[in-house]
Amino acid sequence: MKTIIRIHKEGKYFVAADLVTNVADQGLTEEEALANLKKGLEEHYQVLMDLAPKDQKISFLDIEVEKYTQTTSPLGEGCY
Repeated sequence: MKTIIRIHKEGKYFVAADLVTNVADQGLTEEEALANLKKGLEEHYQVLMDLAPKDQKISFLDIEVEKYTQTTSPLGEGCY
């Protein structure tokens, strides 16, 4: 799964925020902030799946959004 995130620095911390879910986390480095955000997003989606009605179909939809974004440094394959 890919999502759209923003990383910025607040004081001594880097803050990584998912623009889709508004889940955010921080770390002393960009890498730590991203790792913490990834864990938080996994927990967020696990809670959503736990709360979803069990008698309804759940599926996934892939969409391409990269063409709408402008970035100078991709975060890497399979990341966040």
